Amino acid sequence: MNICVVHQHIGYKRHPSIKNKLVIDENVADIVRKIFDMYANEHGSVEIVNYLNKNNYLSPTGYRKTGLVQDENKNNYNWNEVTLCNMLKNEVYIGNTVQNKKTVVSYKVKKIRTVEKENQIRVNNTHEAIIDKDTFEKVKCILEKRGTNTKLKYDYLLRGLLYCYHCKKKLQIVLKKNSKRNAGAHPYITCSGHKKRGCYPLSISYEKFEKHIIYIVKKICQIYADKEVLYSVYEKYHSKILDKKKGFKRKIEQLDKLIYEINSNLDNMYMDKLKGILLEEDYIRYSQKFIFDRTNLIKQKEELEQKLTQTEGKISTKNKTEEKKELNELIENFLKLTQIDTMYLYRLINKIEIDKEKNVYIYFNFSKLNFMSENLDELIKIEKLFDENIVVKD
Repeated sequence: MNICVVHQHIGYKRHPSIKNKLVIDENVADIVRKIFDMYANEHGSVEIVNYLNKNNYLSPTGYRKTGLVQDENKNNYNWNEVTLCNMLKNEVYIGNTVQNKKTVVSYKVKKIRTVEKENQIRVNNTHEAIIDKDTFEKVKCILEKRGTNTKLKYDYLLRGLLYCYHCKKKLQIVLKKNSKRNAGAHPYITCSGHKKRGCYPLSISYEKFEKHIIYIVKKICQIYADKEVLYSVYEKYHSKILDKKKGFKRKIEQLDKLIYEINSNLDNMYMDKLKGILLEEDYIRYSQKFIFDRTNLIKQKEELEQKLTQTEGKISTKNKTEEKKELNELIENFLKLTQIDTMYLYRLINKIEIDKEKNVYIYFNFSKLNFMSENLDELIKIEKLFDENIVVKD
């Protein structure tokens, strides 16, 4: 496949002899690495833009037009957040070429629309990477959770992870003043626009909530690291899941038999009607009852099949080795941290849902952590028994 490189990106230049080939531009490669490194280490886009402009770095357009990386006398060619965020999302920096990102809807009005990712043309390893894939994935993870708008006076550790259990919309963290006089404003978690969506109101102190979540995540990570405690519960849990799976299958088989019997009765009744053994009005009356019963049975079967699928997902061995390796490294590094790192939190947690009763549901990115979240109370009990040197017997 011939890949046509249309645009030059800061950090790269055209190969002097090979057509459509990119090579690293060493003049500006370091500033590209600096940008990705800063964002991966929790520096927001506003902070990075200010850093670049304060140190007189020219924007990509400025560098392309002047050939200068820095200029103390510059009056324009400032960096902005749009340029920066487009860079952070660009796969060119990990050596990939992506084409067909945009398409023309109408040549008459020159209307252009963005092509969905699955329909874009992506070719990996077409040129040397400036950014390693691990750093790029960290940046991608933070961008997806936080979004590209970082113009906030206050930043919060759990921003981008909180969702409403009922409407599935992202929850907001807003500052509210206490009812007491002269009391300062404190952050609260709310479901903004709940009235319009017919959802439920919510008001939770963010500071207390964050401490609670961090305690749970740390506790789960600590227990996971203690394999003796983990496996003592995991084996029981696995057995329970297998028993549930067998139970669901057995009930589905029973429902299939009942549905088969109803279908057989309907067939026999229809033949009796054709032969004149059964009157038309009796056939309609009996068949309606059978059809009503069959509809209910099919509904029950569908619900059981859904539960069976969910149960099978909990004991799936898909990518088990890769997931275990990644999770072990992640938790090992996470437990070494003196302060909670946003990037590690985003890689551990997929989302956190809160319902109207203020019940909290933590969804991890790893199946074993989800199992532990579901069985946390039991794990803590057994952990205490191990601490007290008491042997746990099945």
